[in-house]
Amino acid sequence: MDLEVPRINVAIVEDHDIFRKRLSELLYFYKDLKLSLVADSAEDFFEKLSRTQNDEPLDVVLMDIELPGINGIEATFELKRTHPEIDIIMFTVFEDDERIFDSIQVGATGYLLKDTPIDDVVNAIKEMKEGGSPISPSIARRVFEMMRNHKEKAETGEVPFDLSPAEIKILEQVIEGKTNKEIAEDVFLSPWTVKTHIKNIYKKMHVNSRAAAVRLALKRNIV
Repeated sequence: MDLEVPRINVAIVEDHDIFRKRLSELLYFYKDLKLSLVADSAEDFFEKLSRTQNDEPLDVVLMDIELPGINGIEATFELKRTHPEIDIIMFTVFEDDERIFDSIQVGATGYLLKDTPIDDVVNAIKEMKEGGSPISPSIARRVFEMMRNHKEKAETGEVPFDLSPAEIKILEQVIEGKTNKEIAEDVFLSPWTVKTHIKNIYKKMHVNSRAAAVRLALKRNIV
């Protein structure tokens, strides 16, 4: 007697009604996949996920980037924070470098264009389940170019925003989520001095919050 192969539990988060319906219908034809959750927004997705968390766990989410309300990148960040075991494929019509970089930084494992043939989408889902990182060829080229540019900047010693070594060290601590008091203990400075350094970092980076500083630091490969 043949053993039944476990199906891959998939979710779709897509606000475009026609595309969402068509994609859902197509995925139903693949017996090794199970469409477990369909949502038209990030808010709808998280609400449904909370109600089905005791059911079979999700394996892969096809996440649209341009969602109303909470966008796909923000939703990916939150989902990876609460459910790091779930893999996410960003699904988009865009090849924008900033969106690609942000998606990678927040934890997306794959990046596909919406005109990808359905067989290729299914193969990407299977590849991801086996530990791969599926990505459209045109997107892969852009990722390679971005990595090369970051490497060249690192080799030349270029530091964006003219941050000092001390400021970079403190920024690293900020990215790790440490408080001013914890940073002060690590770098052997007073909390007041650390606070002053952080204010200077914000000023140089033209941001006004820790979250904005962290996001920009990761995007610009500062640390």
